[in-house]
Amino acid sequence: MTTRFGAIKLPINRLHIELTNICNFSCEFCPDSIMKRTRGMMPAVTARAIIDEASNTGIFNFVIFHVMGEPTLHPELTDLAEYARYKNVDVCITTNGSRMDIDSFRALQEAGVRQIIISLQTPDKETFFMRGAGGLAFDDYADGISAIAKASINDAYATKLTISFLSSPLRRLIIPVAKELSIADTSAKLSGYLKLWAERILKGSRLESRLPDVLKHIERSKSYKENRITVTNKLSFQTRILGDWRKPPGKKIVRARFGYCHGIQENLGILYNGDYVFCCTDYDGRTSTGNFNDMSITDYLLSDDVQKTVRGFRRFRVVDPYCQVCIGDRSYLNTFVKQIGSILYFKIFKRYQKP
Repeated sequence: MTTRFGAIKLPINRLHIELTNICNFSCEFCPDSIMKRTRGMMPAVTARAIIDEASNTGIFNFVIFHVMGEPTLHPELTDLAEYARYKNVDVCITTNGSRMDIDSFRALQEAGVRQIIISLQTPDKETFFMRGAGGLAFDDYADGISAIAKASINDAYATKLTISFLSSPLRRLIIPVAKELSIADTSAKLSGYLKLWAERILKGSRLESRLPDVLKHIERSKSYKENRITVTNKLSFQTRILGDWRKPPGKKIVRARFGYCHGIQENLGILYNGDYVFCCTDYDGRTSTGNFNDMSITDYLLSDDVQKTVRGFRRFRVVDPYCQVCIGDRSYLNTFVKQIGSILYFKIFKRYQKP
């Protein structure tokens, strides 16, 4: 098998397929409210064709159904997961969990989904208001996720379940656009949330005896890093830092000229309308220079625009206008710090961090 596409090393870790950019939540920390793209659903025939190419080329480690939107809103989600299994493509699904009950969870397990990530993010009533969940009460939401987690413990399926939490350390520096977004500012707060959820899920389950060990593991969690806590062999907690992936409209940004991002070396996205994006945080499709309906994934990866961007990052140069804004900031000093920070984070911190 080919080991490189030009400047891109293979395999690419994940292919994001956006089945829909429609969401039933309106989270304050998500750019959904400022996204200018039209809303829609990816035709199942397109999704199957993408899965076919992923299967035939073998250049991705796995497929994840998510860029923007809530994938459980797609009426053929389970069928597409089954098709991916038939084509020997591992599938991961990221969902807010609000539309998933035990029956739909087990249907996805039976379809052979490798991993389901529930973006809990805001773990209590005080922070749940940030989700813009309409009339859904936090207690009902939490009870539903807890029931799914307990089912994961008891079921014989191989599907792994990850419950994802957010932390917001140094939020005035990391997310100056929304300084008021406070979820778990300190390691103590983050550990407290994780302990409450570990007790909620494990107490009364057949693996309740694991609780003391899980609580000890949680004690080592830090709000300023990614953490992964193994609850059972199929259930884990994951924490990540709330980042600034939405730039304020109308604000002047000092563009980055140097820096680093593993971007397309790590992931590739295909939006619901077929547009390619080489950044999984590109919510408006600004990095799109091609469409799956017009060119294959292989041709896109070998295209001049993609290759130039990847070669630039290999020399710590930021050449794509979207990337220049993403790594840039509102002042020359902040942009300089972010440029240096991007290199340190992706080249050193990210590599040696063991969540």
